[in-house]
Amino acid sequence: MKKFAGIALMALAACLPAQAKYIPDPIVKYKISARLDPVAKTVRGYQVITWRNHTADTIPDLQFHLYLNAFKNVNSTFMREGGGSQRRVKFSNRDDSWGYQQIHSIRVDGEDLTVAMEYIRPDDGNPHDQTVMRLPLIRPIPPGGQVEIEMEWTSKLPRVFARTGFHDNFYFVAQWYPKPGVYEAAGERHRQTGGWNCHQFHASTEFYADFGTFDVDLTVPSDFAIGATGVQRSSTHNRDGTTTYNYYQEDVHDFAWTAQPAKDVLVLERVFQGSERASDEEVQNWATWTGTPEEQVRLDDITVTLFLQREHASQAERHFRAAFHAIKWFGLMYGKYPYETLTVVDPPFGASGAGGMEYPTLITAGTDYWPGALDQTNGPEGVVVHEFGHQYWYGLVASNEFEEAWLDEGFNTYSTGKVMERAYGPTYTYVSIFGVPIPGRPWLDLPVPRYPWKGVKDVALGPYWEWVPVSYLESRRKRYAEHASSDAMDQYAWETLNWESYQVQAYDKPALTLFTFERVVGDDWAKLIRTYHQRFRFRHPDATDFQDTVKEVTGRDFKWFFDQTLRQTSTLEYSVSFTTGAAPAKKGFFDRDGQPTLPDPAEAAKTRETIESEVLVRRLGNYRFPVVIHVRFADGQEVRERWNGQYRWAKFSYARMPRIISVELDRDYDWKLEVPRTDNSALAEPVRLAADKWYLRWVVWIQNVLMAFSFFA
Repeated sequence: MKKFAGIALMALAACLPAQAKYIPDPIVKYKISARLDPVAKTVRGYQVITWRNHTADTIPDLQFHLYLNAFKNVNSTFMREGGGSQRRVKFSNRDDSWGYQQIHSIRVDGEDLTVAMEYIRPDDGNPHDQTVMRLPLIRPIPPGGQVEIEMEWTSKLPRVFARTGFHDNFYFVAQWYPKPGVYEAAGERHRQTGGWNCHQFHASTEFYADFGTFDVDLTVPSDFAIGATGVQRSSTHNRDGTTTYNYYQEDVHDFAWTAQPAKDVLVLERVFQGSERASDEEVQNWATWTGTPEEQVRLDDITVTLFLQREHASQAERHFRAAFHAIKWFGLMYGKYPYETLTVVDPPFGASGAGGMEYPTLITAGTDYWPGALDQTNGPEGVVVHEFGHQYWYGLVASNEFEEAWLDEGFNTYSTGKVMERAYGPTYTYVSIFGVPIPGRPWLDLPVPRYPWKGVKDVALGPYWEWVPVSYLESRRKRYAEHASSDAMDQYAWETLNWESYQVQAYDKPALTLFTFERVVGDDWAKLIRTYHQRFRFRHPDATDFQDTVKEVTGRDFKWFFDQTLRQTSTLEYSVSFTTGAAPAKKGFFDRDGQPTLPDPAEAAKTRETIESEVLVRRLGNYRFPVVIHVRFADGQEVRERWNGQYRWAKFSYARMPRIISVELDRDYDWKLEVPRTDNSALAEPVRLAADKWYLRWVVWIQNVLMAFSFFA
C-alpha cells in the first residue's frame, strides 16, 4: 500500500488545475489516480480532494457517499428495498456478483483520521448499510476555509447490474470513488438550517453532488480501449503492459469511465457542426420564441465519440444520428451544450444493467440485433436522446435526485418527448413473439384472449400487425393511469409505494404535467423554460425556484396548478353528456293582455317544434381545472363554453337552437393528465366504425383458434 501511495503522490505532484470555465471557485477539486485490475475486477485508487466551505457555518465533520457498498451484501438498504431486480436485470448471487468500496486510509490536512471514520444511516437507521461514511474532524472547517483530503481505497466492481460493474471484460465504472456529500447552507434549496445532504443509496434514488474539477489518471491494460468523462489530455505506456490515460473536465459533478479490449469494440468519432445542423432560420425562430440574442442561440461544435460493440457495427449511424438530433434540439431549446466532448457507450449483450445511464459528458445507450436500421423505435434513438437530455437536466441543472427526482427525470422525459417528435415524428413499437420483434402494436393496448393451453408464453392471438403511431409522451399515459394516485410527485424517491409508483411520480406524471402546463402558459412557455434552465445552470434548484421563475416570467401566479399536481395524489377526470329534444307541449294558462288565457291548439302544437337541450359536465376527479366545452348543433353552429371546474358539475341549457349532435370536452387535448378520456365526448348518433373493426378482429381471432386446433387434430 505504501508503494502504491508513493507512486500516486508522485503522479499528483503537479499543481491542481486552473480555475474552471464556468465556476471560477468550485467547492470541490479532485486529483485522482486509479488502476484497473481486470483479473480481480477491482479499481485501486488514490485521490486528493480540495474541499471548500462556501457557507458561513463552522463545519465539524465531513460526509462521503460510498455507493458501491450497496452491492456488498443482502442486508444493504439498496438490496432490502428490492434492488435485487433493477434496470431489466436480476442480481445473481454468484460470489463474483458482489461489490464493495473499502477505505484503506484517509488524511485531512496531513493528519491521519482513518480510525475516526464511521458509517451512518441518516435515512432508515439500517445498521448494515455502509453507503454513507462520516469523518469527525480534529479542527472544524471555518467559514470560507478549505481542507485537503487524501484517500486511498479499493473498489470491488460488482457483476454489471445497477449502472456500474463488469461483464466479462467490459467495464463500466461509475460511482466508484468516495464522493463528498453536499453541505447546504441555510437558505440553499430553501432549507431552514445548514447541514449535510448525504443520503444512503436506495433502490429508487440516483445521485447528488457539488460541481467541481476532475483531473483523473486511469491505468488499464494497453490492449484496452477507454472512454471517460471529459477530454483525454495524454497517454503514457508503462513497462508492465499498461497505459495511463489522463482525463480532465471542469464544471461537472461526477466522473465515470469505461474500458474494454480493443478487439471487441469500435471507437468511432464524428464532429457535430453547429452551424450546419441548426439553420439560420431555426436559430432566428428560437431566438424570437425564447427572447434570446441569436448569438447565444447558435450552437458550438462538439466532438462525439461512439464506443460501439463490434457486433453492433450496423447500428453506428443510428447512434450518431440520435446524438446529433439531441445536441441540436436541446441546444436550441435550452442553450448551448457547454462541454467540448460527448461519449456514447454501447454496452455488450448481457450488460444491459449498464445501459441507459447518464454521467457528465458520457452516456450509455443500448441496442440489440433487432430491429436493424429502422428509425421508428425507442431504442437506441429514445435512449440516446433521453440520456443526452440528462446533460441538461441533472448534468447542468443539478436538482437533488434523492428528494426531487421529478425535477430531473420529469423535465428530461418531457424534453425527450419534444425532441423525439421533432426529430422522428410518432413512435412505432414492436411486439415480441418468442423473443422476435414484430413490427406492430396491440390496438389501444387492450388485452385480448390468449391461447387456451400452457407453454407458449404470453402470446396473444390478437396482436394486429399494423403500425399504430404513438407519441413518446402518450406512451407514458398507460402506466400513469394505473399509478397516478399512489404517491405525490414531491415524495422523496425512496419513500414511494413501490418501484412502479416511483417511475410514475419521477417520470410519467411530471412529463404529462409539464406538457399540460405548456398549454396553460401558452406563448410564454419557450422563454420560461429556457430562463429556468439558464438561470440554474451549475446550481442546485428546487421546486420553489421553478415556481418563482414561472411567476416572474409569466407575471401570473400558478399556485393553484402546482398545489394540485405536485402535492396531491388526486386525478383529473371529467365527463360530459347531453339531452336534447322537443320542448314540452304548451298547456295551462298563459298571460295575454294581462289576462290568464289557454293557448289555442295551433299555438300549442307549434311549441312542439321548439328544441330544448341541456349539457351536463361533471368533475369526477379531485383536480379543479378549468375546461372548455364545444357544443355542435345540427345546422353546423358551434358554441364554446368555459367552466372553472370548481364545483362538481355544471349545466348549460339551450332553447330555440337546433338539435345537438355532439359535445366535446378539452377538444384540443390540453389536459394530458386526464384519465380516462373515454367520457370526454358525447354523440347523438354513435359511430360504428370502431365496433365493426373489433368485430372483424374477433372473427379473425376465432379463425386463428380453429386453425391452431386443427393442427393438433
